[in-house]
Amino acid sequence: MHTASKSEINCFLKQYRKGMFLPQRFHLLDRTMDGITDLGLTIPQVKQIIKGVRYNNYDRGPTPDHNGDGLDIWEFGIPFEGILIYIKLKIDPEYGYKCLSFKKSSGPWTLPYKNW
Repeated sequence: MHTASKSEINCFLKQYRKGMFLPQRFHLLDRTMDGITDLGLTIPQVKQIIKGVRYNNYDRGPTPDHNGDGLDIWEFGIPFEGILIYIKLKIDPEYGYKCLSFKKSSGPWTLPYKNW
């Protein structure tokens, strides 16, 4: 498995953060909403947490999405109120900036740049 470089991760995150605040371009899957609800968070809170994701939260990616659309997903873990949140993000040039997962982590993790 390929580990992305810090610059590759930062490039993806910069692009994602820039686009996720555009009107009608940030999308959460229904199953993602379940995880957000379980955490007691609002969509604006989720956006702020994603905005705070950095290279040291990187776990895996880019890896091909299993749906076969030819696009990549990126996975992150971020500590939040004593738990680790699993976040899976994807940029779809046509559809927008997707959050495919946002939930309490069940692991396992690699977190190659973890320093927290």
